[in-house]
Amino acid sequence: MAWSRGEILAATGGKLVREGNKVRFGGVVTDSSKVKSGAVFVALKGERFDGHRFVGDALKRGAACVIVHRKLPGAAFGSAAVIQVSDTLEALGDLANYRRRQFAPKVFAITGSNGKTTTKEMVAAILEEASLDGRPLHGKILKTEGNFNNLVGLPLTLLRLRKQDKVAVVELGTNHPGEIERLAKIAEPDWAVITAVAAAHLAGLNNIAGVAREKGSLYRNVRRGGAIAVNLDDPWVSRLGANFKGKKFTYGRRGQVRAQALELHDAKGVGFTLRAGARRCKIRLNYLGQHNVANALGAAALTLGAGVSLAAVRRGLEKAQPYAMRMQVESWRGVGIINDAYNANPASMKAALTTLAEIPCRGQRIAVLGDMFELGRHGRKEHRELGQAVAQANIDQLYLLGAQAGTVRTGALGASMRAEQIYIGVDHGDLARRIGARVKSGDWLLFKGSRGMKMETILDQLRGGKA
Repeated sequence: MAWSRGEILAATGGKLVREGNKVRFGGVVTDSSKVKSGAVFVALKGERFDGHRFVGDALKRGAACVIVHRKLPGAAFGSAAVIQVSDTLEALGDLANYRRRQFAPKVFAITGSNGKTTTKEMVAAILEEASLDGRPLHGKILKTEGNFNNLVGLPLTLLRLRKQDKVAVVELGTNHPGEIERLAKIAEPDWAVITAVAAAHLAGLNNIAGVAREKGSLYRNVRRGGAIAVNLDDPWVSRLGANFKGKKFTYGRRGQVRAQALELHDAKGVGFTLRAGARRCKIRLNYLGQHNVANALGAAALTLGAGVSLAAVRRGLEKAQPYAMRMQVESWRGVGIINDAYNANPASMKAALTTLAEIPCRGQRIAVLGDMFELGRHGRKEHRELGQAVAQANIDQLYLLGAQAGTVRTGALGASMRAEQIYIGVDHGDLARRIGARVKSGDWLLFKGSRGMKMETILDQLRGGKA
């Protein structure tokens, strides 16, 4: 979407230090390799990179405007316009907020320690089936793609807004204090939900109370006249929701939106009756696990609260599909696979293990687990408790990888799992070979670990015949 020089200056409050030979530009880019002719290049600086070093590359590829926060030699800019700001990351967010206000879509924002991506996908699927203010929304919805949920990803998502987009469904992630506050101020949500508060990113947020404070920033920054959905089954979220002064829609066992008659014993998904006040309908999700029923309830409460019909909620939830490597069900040589390798924290690990324990299985239930990152001083305790959870779920075999594998093993042994049931791998290839030699048709495998563990690599090697 095109930008004028005046719009950029108004959005960022920056200083025009070089006029260049154009006053209108193309889209905003932060990666010089993705620059197209006429683009605006924002030179971000992070812990491991500095975009100012790539200004020359951006210009060679056709950038017509460069936004920087430190001086560079004037000769380096050629005919491009140059705008200087105090902080290019802040400027990126300001540009996104400018677009959000300019096009004025209704914004649905989702955060939480677990389930935010799944809930986001469910909300977007529901809205594709819905109408708001009498206007069909199909094809007029922007949503977060991949893991674009941080201080770079969210702005880049909102900068993809088109004039025809009537709704934006955005995911907000955090690993340090103040991030949700800034993300919420950029997105200015009309409707918001916090899916859960649990032990995640404790290295930056210190403890669960710190996680709650951080996540609670979303509710505090909902637009005037907006509304929230509140998970009453999560005591932290319930407490945060109680402080919200506007409209709220509750879900969970005691909520306005709740699930009844759960049917969990099917490898294809979960069935349940959705009850919203006096209204009811049957839902069949393409997701496994009770925790995904909770995500569906959150998506339903949020969209019903926005005025979406129950029929649209049902159609959307039944069309929603698991995102890649998030409780994704696959098969390999007669072996069932739960690929939940995208990320992990203690609560999501336990939910995945519960799902593995409940799934119909004529062979063995096997967990292939990697370390959980960003737990700080709580790391050893949480990994020991993970081992206990594996044993309590009656998992038949446990394969481990990572620096905390020994701690997980200790926890499992202490909860009466036998030593011969547990194997610690040297690397991905070692685990793939070991699993490949022992797994049989009828078994079920769960792959899960923090993103940096890349546990899907083991699955890839199994599929590729390298095991």
